[in-house]
Amino acid sequence: MEIRIGDNLEEYPPTVIEILRSLYFSEDPLTSVELRDQLAKCGFTLDDRTIRYHLSNLEKDGLVTRLGRKGVLLTPDGSEEARAIFVFDRIGMSSMETEMLIVKSDLDLCANKGKVIVNITSVPEERFDEALSLLKEISNSNVIVSPLVAILEGGRRIWNYRVPEGQKAILCLSSANYDVVLRRCGVHIETIATGLFRLQNYEGKGFVDIISHSGTTLSPGELLIRGGFTDVTSAMRTGRGCVTAAIKTFPSFMYETVIEAVKNCRNDNMRGLFEIGYLMPPKYQMSVKDRTRGYMLVLGGANYLAPLLECEISTTLSISSGLYDIEEMRPPHSM
Repeated sequence: MEIRIGDNLEEYPPTVIEILRSLYFSEDPLTSVELRDQLAKCGFTLDDRTIRYHLSNLEKDGLVTRLGRKGVLLTPDGSEEARAIFVFDRIGMSSMETEMLIVKSDLDLCANKGKVIVNITSVPEERFDEALSLLKEISNSNVIVSPLVAILEGGRRIWNYRVPEGQKAILCLSSANYDVVLRRCGVHIETIATGLFRLQNYEGKGFVDIISHSGTTLSPGELLIRGGFTDVTSAMRTGRGCVTAAIKTFPSFMYETVIEAVKNCRNDNMRGLFEIGYLMPPKYQMSVKDRTRGYMLVLGGANYLAPLLECEISTTLSISSGLYDIEEMRPPHSM
């Protein structure tokens, strides 16, 4: 095997990387004019003709697709390529993707309006009735964030996720919507870790495994569910099993504001808050700074979809993967 010694060769010029970045973090197609304006903010002065030239090359490589005057979108291959290019940018407490969704969400839980952050899975059309039956069962359990779901047909797109043909996508609320609610109240909240939370007799018995968010680009919840470490199906049916839960922290002096915000947003469409406190107890502390932080223990939104993977109805899961209008979501019993 040949060993490379620090050549640091880049496959794409900086201008193309910024074009890919703009497209990756956009919910909608972008025109060459919009891309020009985006690049100008990053210090790149390009005319429309040059941008169209780069887009033509990206299209030849199968990384973008044109939608006429609406602009261009990344293809599935383009999204995968962008994720690889920005892999080191995405390390941290809150990934760039999740942070963007939190900022763009206009959720108003009191009015039940606005766009929520959603988790997504997809199932073959011939197994959809089976999936819906399982969703109805878990919607009544105490291990989910919200009973609301939405269904997308094959070929539909939500941000960089495209529903495969011959399948249906199932959307549910992410626990990141707690971040949205609290940010609107002026509270900056961070998810520091996600882990396997053990239930016994339907009561929480604490974490058995934990993954810190500080050094990963992958969702710990997604890793735990897709890796087969959860048994949410057992937890909802017998009260015994491991589900995912996240530890979120906030400045302790904002505790009263957090309590008030939680009271205001608590309704049939939002739950999953298992524990909250003014100071984080030693058993949850990840570092010295956590000693002065308030905390919330929130059940993972993807617990809703976990039984579909545990029962091998689905094999895919994407956490915090887009925004969807909450008014178009409803409990599976009404479908």
